Amino acid sequence: MLAAYVSGHGYGHLTRLCEVLRAVRTRAPRLPITIVGTVPEPLVRRAVPGDLTLRRVACDVGLVQRDALVIDEPATAARCAAFDATWDARLADEVAFLRESGTRAVLGDLPPLAFAAARAAGVPGLALGNFSWDWIYRHLSVREPSLAAHADRAARAYAGTDLLLELPFTGDVSVFPRRERIGLVARRPRVERAEARRRLGLDARPAVLVSFGGVGLPGLDRARLAEERGLSWILPEDVRTGRLDALGLDYPDVIGAADAVVTKPGYGIVSDCVAAGTPLVYTDRGDFPEYPVLVREMVRLLPCVHVPGDDVRAGRIGDAVRRVLAAGRPGAGAMDLGGAERGAARVLEAVR
Repeated sequence: MLAAYVSGHGYGHLTRLCEVLRAVRTRAPRLPITIVGTVPEPLVRRAVPGDLTLRRVACDVGLVQRDALVIDEPATAARCAAFDATWDARLADEVAFLRESGTRAVLGDLPPLAFAAARAAGVPGLALGNFSWDWIYRHLSVREPSLAAHADRAARAYAGTDLLLELPFTGDVSVFPRRERIGLVARRPRVERAEARRRLGLDARPAVLVSFGGVGLPGLDRARLAEERGLSWILPEDVRTGRLDALGLDYPDVIGAADAVVTKPGYGIVSDCVAAGTPLVYTDRGDFPEYPVLVREMVRLLPCVHVPGDDVRAGRIGDAVRRVLAAGRPGAGAMDLGGAERGAARVLEAVR
């Protein structure tokens, strides 16, 4: 069996993990897979075909967000301290699970607990990611000193991995003893652009997807957006899972149908836009060290326009959208998109 652990922070970790698992399933249709984490089951079952077990366990903290753009650093520190207080019991539970289930390899994106458990259980541990949580927590510990201990614990766990399947947009991953670059893991649209637009009911106006993940942006001024008569807006309520299921679409199909995406930079949305060739209007996301790495790289791959967070909340994004639209769609193919297949090959080598 393959045990796949996933961080509970945002959808990006889950969606790229599922892309690798989809490729694993193609190569090994009968391999039992268990996903461990607090994950939305409908999204997982739509992404990974075949027999799949979900084990709902909170295996890390990630970051606590006030909304999509603001990190709650004190709450993050408090939750990390509470998690560390139960670390030994959590580790014992995961080691027992790995042994009793006959797990032959662990793939993790990117909870430290997964790799500590794999090491203790004596099974290979493979990490998937473009940064490590010890890097994030150490950066935030300047203001929240208690996070330094959590960073140290994460670093010890990562040091025991067998291999990091390293993705583009890489931050500090020096803690991993062995690393292999595999290329971009990204979801591709599976419905042709014109057909996806038809199913979404879009007209000839440029369509702009407003995408801020599961946390959302509650203060967004929708009335101001509606005043932009020359643009068609795809808002979070338009792309709820149930509606997309009814339309026979997945989220990457919506990204491919859009003429631009308004978002905060995160691996998941950036990689989806790269795969679809969809330009970005982006805003700030707090003092998150992955942010400048993503911005530096994504502007080389896609037309991108920055807009301040206050302007996004106020709906003052029409001008930025028109500027990025004027640059045109670059089309897919700007980056190596073979990461899922290469990652799957390495995972199956470990399982066997």
